[in-house]
Amino acid sequence: MYETRKRTIFDLLRSQGTVQVAELTRLLEVSDMTVRRDLRSMAAEGLLRPVHGGAVALSSFGEEKSFAARQVEEQGRKTAIAREAVAILQDGESLYLDGSTTCAELARLLKGGNHVVITDSLSVLTELNGRPGIELVLLGGSLDRDGNTFDGLLAVESARRIQADCCFFSARGFSPEGVSNAGMTGSQVKQIMIQSSRRCFLLADSTKYGRSGVIRLCGWPEVDVLVTDSGLPETARELIRQAGAQVRVAV
Repeated sequence: MYETRKRTIFDLLRSQGTVQVAELTRLLEVSDMTVRRDLRSMAAEGLLRPVHGGAVALSSFGEEKSFAARQVEEQGRKTAIAREAVAILQDGESLYLDGSTTCAELARLLKGGNHVVITDSLSVLTELNGRPGIELVLLGGSLDRDGNTFDGLLAVESARRIQADCCFFSARGFSPEGVSNAGMTGSQVKQIMIQSSRRCFLLADSTKYGRSGVIRLCGWPEVDVLVTDSGLPETARELIRQAGAQVRVAV
């Protein structure tokens, strides 16, 4: 039940930026004590900031969202995209999975086959540790404040020594001009793996189209396939094809 309430609370925060305990008590039909306990748990997960009488979204403070906060966004789209990405893989291929929530979902769905998985993601590491047929290579370094991505000099230097058959990565946004990331976290490692991998796959849901970040990751000639969902308009798909990448739409 907590997971269901958490989703409802998070969706309200996304739409209105703030929630009140009294409002949630009526909406969820639970006690004041239950709501306050849920808000404390969500705050501990990095999903919100508690305030007197309720809570506010982290973005209201201009803070970068935690990995846990990003995990509950567009979850259905991410699962569909990850499922499509798994279908692309061939047995025995090595693959890089970045610190995105979509790649974490890909790791969850990765069953069977023999793969070397290179990652800078704590979530991917945890998900795949001990799974039969998977050899894990962690790009070590400092764990970022997002609670998931290993970054810094050690991660970058490790990435420079590695090549993969397939690079799966996500981004803050994409447009016909290229692909960009929100900030420095993980960006250097992604850029290195994009350049050194045999094939590159951008996993990005349609809500990211038209968004931009401060770090340019790559242009479309460096991306073999964009894997997205049916919400991306056909006009946008065609512009990206003309820019140099194939488009696969998850259903």
